[in-house]
Amino acid sequence: MLHLARLRLLHELSVLGTISAVADAVHLTRPAVSQQLAQLEEDLDTVLIERSGRGVQLTPAGRRLVARATDLFALVEDIEAEVAAANVEVAGEVRMSAFGSLASTVVPRAISQLLEQHPKLSVIFTELEPSEGLRAAAAKQTDLAIVDDLVNAEALADVLEFNTLCVDHFDAVVSADHKLAGRKSIQLSDLAHERWALNQSASTYHTFLLNACYAAGFTPKVTASSRNTAVTLEMVRTGCVVAVLPRLALKLAETDADFSVIPISPVLNRRVFVALPRGTAKRPAVAAVLDALQLAATEVV
Repeated sequence: MLHLARLRLLHELSVLGTISAVADAVHLTRPAVSQQLAQLEEDLDTVLIERSGRGVQLTPAGRRLVARATDLFALVEDIEAEVAAANVEVAGEVRMSAFGSLASTVVPRAISQLLEQHPKLSVIFTELEPSEGLRAAAAKQTDLAIVDDLVNAEALADVLEFNTLCVDHFDAVVSADHKLAGRKSIQLSDLAHERWALNQSASTYHTFLLNACYAAGFTPKVTASSRNTAVTLEMVRTGCVVAVLPRLALKLAETDADFSVIPISPVLNRRVFVALPRGTAKRPAVAAVLDALQLAATEVV
């Protein structure tokens, strides 16, 4: 007989790629995951996994089973959503992730609204880069992941659904005494001879800006790299560097006299989405979080 929990482990293996990653995701030991997957193979009398180098990959039978199980999980989500909808009050726990600029603007507003409107709802937040959030949502480690279109989500389109949240523009930020300060707009090439601060650990953002600079005819001279936007802005404040950052990350800088935030022409932007496992948006608690995020985004953007 099919065991739903074992099917979920196989599904997560198809997303995460290694038994170790699955073990970390579900808080089990690696041998325990391997044992459950072996038991699933025994239950079905079918080889579902084969070793490939240092890792594992699904056999054709394993891939077919995962594809069919996706429909089964959607049915389970529908049943759980119907049961939850019978409760008048929105309650329970919802796990949410977002990357830096959304985490510091839209998310706090949404959570504040949710706490006020739904006191029995618990929202657990984790900061994750878009690529990490996508994997977490696909593996059901998070219920909602705020991501952007700089990361390729095509491979996960069968297991995730996407709700548009907003469009975020990229602006240049320089110190108030910089020669470009006060301009109504600039071209990216106007920064060709400047020293840049560019977060090289955020790979999709880094690649996006590098490609934009290449298209503008130059390679930026990166002299500072920080994961923390506040550190980047302090470097800009002193005049050591310039930066190009998402407008959502520049809300405080726009009102700070030490900075000049300048739109870039032609416009650089990204679309922001909420990614979640297919079918889960029907759950009242998840729907409430989606609504709160949409409202907060309209207030901030």
